[in-house]
Amino acid sequence: MTKIRLVTGAFGFSGSALIRDLLNAGYTVVGTDIKQRLNDPKQINIKKAIGLDVNHPNLRLIEADLTNKDSLINLFNQAGDVDIVYHTASLYSYRAKLEVLRKINVEGTKNLISVMPKNITQYIHWSTCGIFGKPKKKGKNANIPFTEESDSPKNMPKNATKPRGTHIVNEYSVSKWEQEQFLWNEYRENKLPLTIIRPAPIYGPGSSYGHGGIILSIHRGVLPAIPARSKHSITCSVHVDDISRFAMFVSGADQHIGEDYNVVDSSIISYHEFLHYIALLTGKSLKDIPFLPMTVMRVFTLSLAKILIKLNLSKYFDKMHMVEPQSAKYIGSSYWISNRKSQKAGFTYKYNDVKEGLKDTVAWFRENKWI
Repeated sequence: MTKIRLVTGAFGFSGSALIRDLLNAGYTVVGTDIKQRLNDPKQINIKKAIGLDVNHPNLRLIEADLTNKDSLINLFNQAGDVDIVYHTASLYSYRAKLEVLRKINVEGTKNLISVMPKNITQYIHWSTCGIFGKPKKKGKNANIPFTEESDSPKNMPKNATKPRGTHIVNEYSVSKWEQEQFLWNEYRENKLPLTIIRPAPIYGPGSSYGHGGIILSIHRGVLPAIPARSKHSITCSVHVDDISRFAMFVSGADQHIGEDYNVVDSSIISYHEFLHYIALLTGKSLKDIPFLPMTVMRVFTLSLAKILIKLNLSKYFDKMHMVEPQSAKYIGSSYWISNRKSQKAGFTYKYNDVKEGLKDTVAWFRENKWI
């Protein structure tokens, strides 16, 4: 019988790129997502634009909802002989409340694990580097990259709610911390064949969220100026193609069971250089504001986001997710994530320089008339 690779979040940003690459590599794939996304003409057009053939003979799309256990049971009954599960699905939102994030990201994952066949060989899970918490700005541990040895749900006590000496920046990352806690417990106590992938902020063709939202914000003039002091803060990224390629790289290999990997390119780049490079690519002018601390910028953006929500105006900024309360909390922090473990494992990044990835991403945005 043909072995099946099952991808949750099939019409999500990472999930659709992974399905495309699995099909191109010759695998038989079952993709699952909620009904609304699978039937959304806009989503279907985006998937076609990134090169995913939704009518591929080796692909079946099956509706399921993580919050509905019966739909998950039906999913596995229809799927066939599933070998590897890639759990990319989550509510990735900086607007959602924690109870909603927990219902989907934590309880939904528990539902999936509870009905998953016991004979699968590997469960590859999408987490986030946000679980490491807010980086320290001063002292001996300032501007030291987070590694897999940093405090995480894997190496902290089961009742830990955050890394030591810091806090988790937003509620989405809180839900991912709790999600990981559950999964590491399943690995230790019930032998779940677990591999954790922790992406840095993901960008690439097909997404208007995260870094894609920054590209749109700069192009549309929503972000006309930045603090000159952003030269002193590091940002990190990973192209969606490299997330997909890494998931395939660790697939089907026993040495990756029980391991966690930060997946991030090798660029050491400041927010200042990063944002000015996007402005250069999009043909926009981005001014520097002298003497404005990043913390003031953070407070201003956070206040603006709250006002937009209170006045019910946030819908007009739907693709500009910098003006959301939870995403605004990232401003003013310097995030440096180490990819040394993934590279030591033998993985080679396609876009190890974020500037190359941004160049191709902006070109895709132009070709598809997003900008």
